[in-house]
Amino acid sequence: MGKAPLYDESYLGNVKAWSEYYKAKVGFRNYWYAAAFSKEIADGDHLARTILGEDILFRRINGKVYAMKDRCIHRGIKLSDKVECHTDSTISCWWHGFTFRWSDGLVTDIVGAPESSHIGRAKIKVYPVEEAQGMLFVFIGDKDVEVPPLSEHLPPGFLDDNRILEGEVMVIEANWRMGPEGGIDEIHRYLHRTSRLLLDTKATMPLGHTGVTEQCKIFEDDGKPKGILDDYSSGNMYFEVDIDGQPSVVTGVRFADTGTKRKRTVSTSVWLPGVLSVEGFPEDGGVFYEFYVPVGENQYRNFMVLTQTCKTDEEASAFRSRYYSRWREYTVNDFLMQDNAARASAGQYYKNDKAWVEERLCREDFMLIEWRKLCSRNSKGVQTADHLD
Repeated sequence: MGKAPLYDESYLGNVKAWSEYYKAKVGFRNYWYAAAFSKEIADGDHLARTILGEDILFRRINGKVYAMKDRCIHRGIKLSDKVECHTDSTISCWWHGFTFRWSDGLVTDIVGAPESSHIGRAKIKVYPVEEAQGMLFVFIGDKDVEVPPLSEHLPPGFLDDNRILEGEVMVIEANWRMGPEGGIDEIHRYLHRTSRLLLDTKATMPLGHTGVTEQCKIFEDDGKPKGILDDYSSGNMYFEVDIDGQPSVVTGVRFADTGTKRKRTVSTSVWLPGVLSVEGFPEDGGVFYEFYVPVGENQYRNFMVLTQTCKTDEEASAFRSRYYSRWREYTVNDFLMQDNAARASAGQYYKNDKAWVEERLCREDFMLIEWRKLCSRNSKGVQTADHLD
């Protein structure tokens, strides 16, 4: 297997502190990635997805989801273009009838050549799949790498008992790195000053604040999730800004505390291979997650997931009711779409690798820089052109 790069090697000398992150244009290998919400694949159904540039076909059989490379080993045709499953345990290529077993990828039969020597010997690539908290995860990795527990590649707390989630997924026309960088961005609150969510929740939103490096906490113990966290413990917040000598031209959002205002967001963190966690958003006790999953060089799939810990069926039902009657409109369709629009716009600039050396970051971007460094220190490999379909 070759190692053809997807990036401009001439800029590596300019990004030495986070070179692996720069190289990971189509993501990091040997990690678990969100593939779909469980409800997207009913029993007996299939789903085709491109993840880190690899075409993958999923199928649920008797409740369990399997995944294999969505390209026949014979002549490269896409299996998903016309799914033919003559038995529950196999799928047959619709061109020549190469038949693969879902569980291990083995060629069990070839309809057009029943005496072929490939039968019982050749295999198609299959992928490890796990299902948790109403989501499907797939491991994108090398043959010789031991598959780690799913928990190592998810934010702490995501797999907690009684965590109920609801969410949406959409494809963003930008490189995947725009996702976590936008999520951990210390000074992008200005973007949200017009969000209807703030009025609905009576939430305070400053225009920005002075960054203090001490509020950045780094987690990279062996066998545990790797990430950085901002606990909002430091820094001066600014609610009014003078522009070109004119006072208070732009103002943040402030509401008086009447006893009904919700508590502030507790913390924001981002975890390898690219998952945001925001504690206390959009409601007290809730945790918001975003999964940034590379599709190709300039596309990523964004899973926007709102969760709440619910100890009873009544609490779970109440949370789902709030999601569909309130949070989906104000949080997903309003607040988060502001983020997605900014990331898509930035994605046009970062299509050119030169952007990574031309950007003019400021002191308050320290969380973003620490994220890049963390990823580079803990890289297990990056996608190269040879991995892509």
